[in-house]
Amino acid sequence: MTNLLVTSPAEAGTLDEATDYLYRLPRGSKSVGLARAEALFRRLGSPQDVVRTVHVAGTAGKGSVSAFVASILTAHGFQVGAHVSPHVRTILERFQICGAPVSPTEFIDAVRDLAPAVDSVAATPLGTPTFFEATNAVAFSRFAARRLDYAVIETGIGGLLDATNTISRADKLAVITRIGIDHTRLLGDTAAEIAAHKAGILPVGGHAIVLRHHQASVRTTITQAAQRKHCRVDIIDPRDISCSVCPAGTVLHVGGTAYPLGLQGRHQGVNAVLALRAAQHLADRDGWRLTPEAIRTGLAQARLPGRFERHVVAGRDVILDGAHNNVKLVALVDTVRACYPGRRATWVLAAKADKDLQSVLAAIAPIAGSVVGTQLPEDSAGPAAPCIPATAVAEQARARGLRAVAVADPSAAVEMALNLDAGPVVVTGSFLHLAAADGALTAVTAR
Repeated sequence: MTNLLVTSPAEAGTLDEATDYLYRLPRGSKSVGLARAEALFRRLGSPQDVVRTVHVAGTAGKGSVSAFVASILTAHGFQVGAHVSPHVRTILERFQICGAPVSPTEFIDAVRDLAPAVDSVAATPLGTPTFFEATNAVAFSRFAARRLDYAVIETGIGGLLDATNTISRADKLAVITRIGIDHTRLLGDTAAEIAAHKAGILPVGGHAIVLRHHQASVRTTITQAAQRKHCRVDIIDPRDISCSVCPAGTVLHVGGTAYPLGLQGRHQGVNAVLALRAAQHLADRDGWRLTPEAIRTGLAQARLPGRFERHVVAGRDVILDGAHNNVKLVALVDTVRACYPGRRATWVLAAKADKDLQSVLAAIAPIAGSVVGTQLPEDSAGPAAPCIPATAVAEQARARGLRAVAVADPSAAVEMALNLDAGPVVVTGSFLHLAAADGALTAVTAR
C-alpha cells in the first residue's frame, strides 16, 4: 500500500487524490474481527475513545436517527460530529461537524495523517485496512482533534464485528433501530441472528435505547445480550408513536405538541423519538437540560442526503432515496403514497447483485406506473459493487406485469423517466447511482 498517497507535509494534495486513495483500499476482507481496525486506530492514538459517543446500529433508520441526534445536540449549543454512510455526492458527507461536512483541507490533512498508519498495518499479518476502517479512522481522528462535545457514530454492517465497535468508552450510549433482513451472508438468515450482531454494540455496564421488535425471538436476543453485559435498556414501542404525513411534510405528535420533521415519512417519527430519548439520556447523565425550542429546531433542521430527497425538475417531483432492502422500501412506498395520494410513480431502479430484486419489485408494484431499469456505470467513482444489469431489472419488472424499459446509464434513465407518465419520479434501489441521477437533474434544469 506504500505510495498510494504522497504523505509529505509539503505536498498539498487534492480532494480527488485523497478520495481516490481511500477508494483504492479493499472494500472488505476475508478476515473477520476487530483486530485490524484496533491496530489502525491504535497507531493514530485511539481517537475513537476521545469524544463522548452515541453509537447507532440497525437494519434501517440508523442514518436518520444519527441525523436527528446530531441535529438536536447541535441545536442545544454543543459541538457535534456525525459519521454516517454511505455518501451520495461527495465523500465529505460522511464526516459532519455541526451539520456541515468537514472542509476539503481538513479531510486531505486527515487522509495524509492516516496513510502511514495504513501502510504500517498493511505490513503486518493483519493485512491492509479496508475502506470502511479507513473512513472511520478519518472521522474519529477529526472529531478527536476538534475535541468535540459529542460524536454520533453509525455502524456499517451489523455491529458486533463492525469497525465502529472498537469504541470502548464506558459512557458510550447505544441505540438500536429497526431490525430486518439484510446482509445475510455476513449476519445470518433470520432476524434473531441479525439482532445478535446489532446487540454487539451494547456497552458493558452502560445504557442503550432500543426500538421494540415485533418478533419475540429478536426481543429475547437483545434482552439476553443486555443481561450478559449488565446494560440498562430503554425500550421504545413504535405503537405508541403518533406521526402524520401529507404532501406538506411530516409531523411528530408528542404530548399534545406537534413537531415538524426535517426528514420525511411516517417511519421518521420512530427515528425522531429514538433520537429524543437518546438526547434526554445524555442531558440527564451530563447535567444539561433539553429545551422545547431547541428540540423543535433540531428535529426540523435534520438533513440526510438520499433519504426522500425531493427535487422539482421541469414541473415534476423527483425523489432520490437510497432504499435498498425491504424495510427501507416499505417505508419509502408508504411515504410516496402519503405525499402523492392516488398517483402512480415512475421508478428509476438499480440494484446490487446481492439484493432480492423480486422483493424490491413486489414492494413498489402497487404504486408503480412505469419502471426504468438502470445500473451503475462501470467507471463509477467509489468502491465498486456488482449490480444487476439494467436489462434484467426491466425483464423482471415486466414479468410482474409492470411497464418497463432498460436504460443502462443512470443519467439517461432519469431523463427517460421524466418523459414517461405524469406522476412523481422515484430514483431508488441503491445509494450508488443517486449521484449520477443528481447530475441528470442538474442538466435538465439548466436547459
